[in-house]
Formats: sequence, C-alpha cells, structure tokens
Amino acid sequence: MTDITNAISGIMGSTSLACWIVLLVPQLIEQWRLKSSDGIAIGFISIWFLGDVFNLIGSIWAGLLIQVVSLAVWFCIADFLMIFSFVYYKYIYVKKEEERPLMDRRRRTSSTLTDIAVEPSYHGIIIKYVLPILFVFACGLLGFFISMPNSKDPEIPENPPNPPNDQIALGPQLIGYLSAFLYLGARIPQIIQNHQRKSVQGLSLLFFLFSTFGNLTYAAQILFYRSDWNYIVLNLSWLLGSLGTIFEDSIIFLQFYVYKDNDHAIEHEENEHA
Repeated sequence: MTDITNAISGIMGSTSLACWIVLLVPQLIEQWRLKSSDGIAIGFISIWFLGDVFNLIGSIWAGLLIQVVSLAVWFCIADFLMIFSFVYYKYIYVKKEEERPLMDRRRRTSSTLTDIAVEPSYHGIIIKYVLPILFVFACGLLGFFISMPNSKDPEIPENPPNPPNDQIALGPQLIGYLSAFLYLGARIPQIIQNHQRKSVQGLSLLFFLFSTFGNLTYAAQILFYRSDWNYIVLNLSWLLGSLGTIFEDSIIFLQFYVYKDNDHAIEHEENEHA
C-alpha cells in the first residue's frame, strides 16, 4: 500500500507542477488579447507574490519535499512574469498607444493562431477548457513516469533510505502560516474589484481552473505521501494555504457566472468601436 500511495503522491506532485508551469499562460494571453491588465487586481498579485516568497523560505527552512520546494521557486518566477505583464500593459503599453496614430491601433494581423487567441468566444468549452486541462494532466502523468527511478538498475537500491525530517520547528511553521495567511488574503482584492466592476473581463477562467487543480493536486501530493499526525501538523500551513484558496476561487467562479452577460455586452461594445 505504501508503494501505491507514494506513486499517487508522485503523480499528484508532477501534475501539480504541470498546472503551475502553465498557470499564467491563459492569463497572459488574455491580457495580450485585450492589451490591458485592468482585469487583474494589483493587490491580488502583490499579496500573492509575498505569500510565495514566504512559502519558499518556509518550505526550505522546514526541509519539505524537493517537489514542494521546486514549486515554491517556480511560484516566485511566475509572479515576476505576472507583475511585469501588469506594469507593461498598465503603464508602458498605454504610453506607446497614445503616441501611435489611430489607424495603426485599429490594424490587426489575421492568422489561425492569432484568431484562436484573440477571438476565444468562437470556440466551445471543449477546446477552451477541457482539452487544455486534459493536456496538462497528461503531461503531469508523463512527467511522473519519465522521472521514476528504474528499479532494475543495479546502481539504484529498490528501497533507498529517505528518512523524513519530522522536527516541527517554530520558525518554519510561523513562516508557513504567514504564507498561508497571505495566500488566503490575496484573492480578496480580486473578489472586491470584480464586485465593484460587476465584471470579470480581463480575467482568464482557465487561469483559475489551473490554480484550483494545481492546489488540489499539491495538497494531495502531501497527503498521499504520508498521513500520520506529526507529518500533517508539519505541513498543515501549506495545506491550509492550498485548500483555503480553492474556496475563494469558487467565489470567483461564481462571479464568472453572475457577470458573464455584463462581460459579453462590454466586449461587444468595444468591438463595435474598434
């Protein structure tokens, strides 16, 4: 049973990594499509970045799984890309657009790839959401099997010693809970901004779907690795940070549903004036 649960933990970790690697791609495409970052709340990405910094510090300090530490490193890199995109479209791109002639701003090249990204409303749910999610899960599964050690290799023992570090140190735990608190608080500015605008235009639904699946598999990776009480306490702050944000993401999913008609009307009006 241990081998099975360890395999499931490995698959969940690999799938979680795949989700986080592609997490920002849909949101970055959405911002490129609209040439705007107004949909993303600056408070959201700023607090999220701080949470990821403390997550990285805490995970290294606590001696967590190498997969967990690797994810924490990638989180910080991804945050930088998101912040750069926000700053670019909020300040640099706007300034360039003000200096360009009106006719140049209305000109758009046409290609199959461009149309797929720029006109997502032309594509169904399967193409926009189901296929990307299945592809990421398949990549995660493939990545797990590729990274599996070959038990038949005489240089690799069948049961390599890997003594876990079960010491619950106060410092890493405080950092971990601070990270979880920031993660739980990061979604609040975004939820408030959506409510004030009565719109989620500029946000990618696929971005939040990847985030939800990434958090689910991230937590599953930890829980399937071991389930004894001491280990759960050691990782509790990271579990709270992952599972708690899923609840808040569900509120954003509800906003996508409630404000969908508003977004369609806004986008239709913008297309008429383009």
